[in-house]
Amino acid sequence: MREIAAMTRQIVERAKNYQLDSVPGDYATLSAPCPKCGGVVQENYKRFACTKCDFSITKIPGARQLEVAEAEQLLREGTIGPLQGFRSRLGRPFAAILKLTAEHKLEFDFGQEGGDGAAEPVDFGDQQPVGRCPKCGAGVYEHGMSYVCEKSVGPARSCDFRSGKIILQQEVTREQMSKLLAEGRTDLLPGFVSSRTRRGFKAFLVRGADGKIGFEFEPRPARAPKGAAAAAPAAQATAGEPASPPAKKAVAKKAAPAKGAASKAPARAPASPRARGARAASKKAVVVRTAVAKAATTKTSVAKTAATKTGASKTAAPRKRATGKAAAAKSSTARGSRTPKA
Repeated sequence: MREIAAMTRQIVERAKNYQLDSVPGDYATLSAPCPKCGGVVQENYKRFACTKCDFSITKIPGARQLEVAEAEQLLREGTIGPLQGFRSRLGRPFAAILKLTAEHKLEFDFGQEGGDGAAEPVDFGDQQPVGRCPKCGAGVYEHGMSYVCEKSVGPARSCDFRSGKIILQQEVTREQMSKLLAEGRTDLLPGFVSSRTRRGFKAFLVRGADGKIGFEFEPRPARAPKGAAAAAPAAQATAGEPASPPAKKAVAKKAAPAKGAASKAPARAPASPRARGARAASKKAVVVRTAVAKAATTKTSVAKTAATKTGASKTAAPRKRATGKAAAAKSSTARGSRTPKA
C-alpha cells in the first residue's frame, strides 16, 4: 500500500507541474548568450529560453518559425531583417524587422518613423551609399525596411525619397537598387505578387523623371500581320517564280477573317415595348388562322370519307328477288304489255 501511495503522489505531482514546453525532443543550445543575464539560451518546444533568468522569446512570431541561426543573430545584434513569410491574423503575408526592446521583449519593426524617433538624427557614417538620390543628389542608404535619402530622415528633412527593400513580396537587393539609381532600371524581377489578385508577375523597376519608382512590364512578342502569309506567295509570283502549294492555305486563312468579321456585325437596336407587343399579336393571329384552317381541312376530309363509305355500301347491296303473288302479278303485267304481231 505504501508503494501504491508513493506512486500516486508522484503521478499527481507530475501532472500539477506539467508545462507545454516540457515536451521531450532534440532541441538546440544557442551559441549567443542571453541578452539579459549572459546565461545559456536553450531551445524548447515553443520558445528560446534562458536557463538562468526569465528571458524567453517565441519560436513562431507572426506564424513564421525562427531558425536557430536567425535566433542567434537576433540575440547577438538585437535586430534581424527584414524577413518575409509572416502572416497577419487575417492570413495576409507581410515583411518586417524583428528586434528586441530595452525590456528584452520581441516586437516587429515596420520602419515607420514617428514621434520622438523622427526627431533623432541618423548616423550613416558606417555605411557606404547605395547611390545618389534621384531627387536631390544626396546619398541613399539602407535604413530599416527601406532605402532612404540621407536628407529624408532626422529633424532637418529636405527630401522625401524612399523605396522599400521588399515590394509586393519581391526583395530588392542592394545591387538592384544601385543599378536602379545609376541606370534608371533594374533587371527583370520575377517574384512580385499582386496584393489584389494574389497572382505572381514579372516586371522591371524603373525610375521616373520625378524620381518616383514604378513598374515596367516585359514587352510581349509581336504577332505576325494577317496578310503576311498571303503576301509572300504573291511576291514570288510577281518575280516569276512558281507559287508554292501553301498558297491555297494562305488564301483560305485570309478569307476566314472576312467570315468572322461578317458574323461580328453590329447587333440591332432593341425593339420598343409597343413593337414587341404588335409582333407578338401578329404571331398569335397567324397561329390561330393556321389552327382554324387545319380544323376545316380535317372536317372536310372526314365528311368526304363518310360519303364515300355510304355510296360504296349502296352499290354493293344485292337486289331482292320477288316471290309469290308479287312475282305472278309482275309477270302478268309484263305479258299484257307486249304488242301482238300483225
